[in-house]
Amino acid sequence: MGDPKKFRKKYKTPRQPYVSDRIDIDLQMIGKYGLRNLREAWKNTTMLRSFRVNARKLLSLEEETRKIGEQELLGRLLRMGLVTKKATLEDVLSLKVEDFLERRLQTLVFKKGLATTPYHARQMIIHGHIAISDRVINSPSYFITPSEESQIGFSYNSPLLNASHKALPSNVYKTRPSEERAQALRHGAIRGKIKKKPFIKEELEVPKKPEEEEEKPPLLLDIEEEPSKLEEKAEEVESKLVDKG
Repeated sequence: MGDPKKFRKKYKTPRQPYVSDRIDIDLQMIGKYGLRNLREAWKNTTMLRSFRVNARKLLSLEEETRKIGEQELLGRLLRMGLVTKKATLEDVLSLKVEDFLERRLQTLVFKKGLATTPYHARQMIIHGHIAISDRVINSPSYFITPSEESQIGFSYNSPLLNASHKALPSNVYKTRPSEERAQALRHGAIRGKIKKKPFIKEELEVPKKPEEEEEKPPLLLDIEEEPSKLEEKAEEVESKLVDKG
């Protein structure tokens, strides 16, 4: 037995990792193609960089010496489905990262209408629902050649072969939501559950009692008044107190 295989990185990180414009482009790429993280985007970027470096080296050579290398490079890209038969080295330099991402199994499963979203396609591949011919493939980043593109379908033991399965895109978008669900969605329901309305405490109107006549306090005596008037007022106060008693 030989030594076990030494695993090496298949990608190179950017020279300036904290450039906001490049980070925004990478994040948009992740959302569009359903990538797991930035490493998957960097793998395709590194692959594109290596092809472009080889194309530049061949262009710097003379025509007689670069024919063999040019045929090998263009033949490999043709088998991968990235260029046409009449392509040249200048076409290799015009390739983009999106051209590589379009050939991934995850992207083609979504574009063929087998999944509702790129992330749904990724889940189906990992769970073993997708096969190429009779071979089940559980790697979303599997690179599809033009000859394999027409053989993509569901695996022989997948429940998604049933045309009435709820997870199929044709059945997800086929029926309209019921009135109850539509009403729940209007009120901001989350994951199909009706959102409860907040409890508002209503103030009850208490009937007011008829206002009772307030009794006026007894008259007060002013000391500054004349003694004759004070005596009269004192008699009035005593008479009122006697009547109440």
